[in-house]
Amino acid sequence: MAAAAAFSDESSMASCLSSLYSLEQEELFINDLLSEKPESPRFICRVCDEGAVVTSRCRECSENLCDNCVRAHHRVRLTKDHFIQRFDDNNSPSNMMVDTFSKPSSSISPPGNNFFCDLHITEIVRLYCETCNVAICGECVTNEHSSHGLIYFQDAIDKARKSSLKLMAEIRSTATATKDNLDSTNRMIEVIDLRANYVSREIRNMMRRFHQALEERERELLTQVERIRVTKGKVLTQQGEELRLALSRCGRTHDFLNDALEGGSSYDLLQARNQAVSDLKVFKQLKTLVQPLEFDKIFFFPPDQMLFNAVATMGNVSNSNFPSSMSIGEAIMSAPFTQGFSVQNKTLCDNIVGGQDSMVTISPPNSCCSFGDLENRRDGTHGVIYRSRMEGPQRLQVIQRGRNIQGGSPMNINLRSGRNYTEAGPARMVFGKEGDGDGELCRPWGVCCDSNNNIIVADRSNNRIQIFSCTGEFIRKFGSHGTESGEFDRPAGVAVDPSNRIVVADKDNHRIQVFTIEGEFVYKFGEKGCKNGQFNYPWDVDVDSTGRIVVSDTRNHRIQLFAADGTFLNKYGYENTTTMWKHFDSPRGVCFGYNGMVIVTDFNNHRLVVIDANFRNARFLGSEGHGAKEFLRPQGVAVDKNGQIIVADSRNHRIQVFEANGSFLWQFGDAGKEEGQMDRPSGVCLTNDGHIVVVDFGNNRIQVF
Repeated sequence: MAAAAAFSDESSMASCLSSLYSLEQEELFINDLLSEKPESPRFICRVCDEGAVVTSRCRECSENLCDNCVRAHHRVRLTKDHFIQRFDDNNSPSNMMVDTFSKPSSSISPPGNNFFCDLHITEIVRLYCETCNVAICGECVTNEHSSHGLIYFQDAIDKARKSSLKLMAEIRSTATATKDNLDSTNRMIEVIDLRANYVSREIRNMMRRFHQALEERERELLTQVERIRVTKGKVLTQQGEELRLALSRCGRTHDFLNDALEGGSSYDLLQARNQAVSDLKVFKQLKTLVQPLEFDKIFFFPPDQMLFNAVATMGNVSNSNFPSSMSIGEAIMSAPFTQGFSVQNKTLCDNIVGGQDSMVTISPPNSCCSFGDLENRRDGTHGVIYRSRMEGPQRLQVIQRGRNIQGGSPMNINLRSGRNYTEAGPARMVFGKEGDGDGELCRPWGVCCDSNNNIIVADRSNNRIQIFSCTGEFIRKFGSHGTESGEFDRPAGVAVDPSNRIVVADKDNHRIQVFTIEGEFVYKFGEKGCKNGQFNYPWDVDVDSTGRIVVSDTRNHRIQLFAADGTFLNKYGYENTTTMWKHFDSPRGVCFGYNGMVIVTDFNNHRLVVIDANFRNARFLGSEGHGAKEFLRPQGVAVDKNGQIIVADSRNHRIQVFEANGSFLWQFGDAGKEEGQMDRPSGVCLTNDGHIVVVDFGNNRIQVF
């Protein structure tokens, strides 16, 4: 009956509190919470012997405590974490004695259990502050939470229970989806392993066929050599036998004549003489056998170097991963235009192969979209190729297998027209003069621009690098003559890598040196020689967007490709061919072009050589002469964002410009010392805003067009 009455009183109290909660006046709500409750029967504290009335009970110690003992309990280290429950109408000392050995309640208790405030240890928690997400007592409301959003503590527990159930449902759903994804990932790992094993078998089978073909060809060539040896041997053996017979006959004839002269009759002498005349005629006929009828000339003509390059790079491995895009700033409007983005896969570079799985759309504002293509550059990036007749903001979307590429698609680009080179001719700016002072030049050769549009010049005969602002003002210099790190011996080519570091072709030291933009030495690679990674007067250098370095190895008649750290990657040339100068004679200027191609000025053959990205094949542009698309000792070369090629036609004292397909576009300059005239222009580069920077070699100055 007592328990039932207590439950009834509790229900009535909850109903009353619920009614009070709906009142509009907050004061009534607070006053109800702070109203005094009927006092419980008085029990004397037996812990302190001070005769104080007990107000609480410690569950762990199973003792009734007064307020002073409660505070002492919280001060002592051993008892400060004990659960202390305060007496009220529902929990009196007499009722609590029955539950002496019961377990303490959890921090969130069922209805009927009370908790003390963390700040006011003698006050019971009755409210929950939704603003601060903390349980509070009446004192807390008065002091700190008067204007906050408050609800009853039990309501907060009910809301927490409901939200916890929802969270559990969401967690179960998330766990199920995560497990499904994990299972899919594990299955994909198994499929990838199977596919990799299959592709590996394909590669091994192909290589085995190549090995078999090479071994068969080796046997054929060795058989030919043996056949030639046997044939030549037979001829020479037969010739030897005939010569031995002739020699023996000579001996007999000589002896016969000698015997006839010394003791023979007149008849024997006449007969011996006639026989000797006859034999001598035969001997004269054998004069053709004096020299061997065969020579020792057996030659082997190796295949062209391009075959070795093709074998060294034959085959490709690709996958279908989704690449991440890099940020795209202003683009150049062209037909076609290419823009690169980084692939996500760090081990295989050729991730997108185009075709039906790939789609590129370009959407100008208020206009229908057009379609483009993806092209694998095989250098860690892919090109977006499209045609556009409109300038301004456009939206570029790259979709692979029905999904946007990660990291940026769709993306916004701003198209602007490229440089109109038919306007080039009058010099926009000229600076520099002969000398060794700051800003003065002596037989300069290479030139490039950094990310800040500063102009960097290889001051060759002064054995230093000079840096000028975009207005031609001297900024700094570094380097001196010598062979130590940071010193130069007639530096020629110069370039800037993606990290804004300066790469210098230290020509007569037969090496490449890399510096910070301030001129501090970073590292170097190369030495004199003809092996891979060695140089014989490296003349020019260029760096692509991935940091790869290409060098014109002039007197080795080749170009070499290196990783950003100087590791040898590939080469193109004819250094093992007896007529190598007919193919590639003293390559001078070099630069990376459209789609990973490399463009080289073939100095003594008076033409350009355009080498594909795999260093397998090449095509040629131009010939010796003075007309359009003809050259006389071409030197520096550069390529703009449209793929158009700018060439320093040195001994014709002019600059020629070509379309990406090799068609002649424009030329300017003639021999002289006036502005706009040139004396054997050497290095050439482009500023960030499309102006052509020319090293006027013979006039010891820089001209900008």
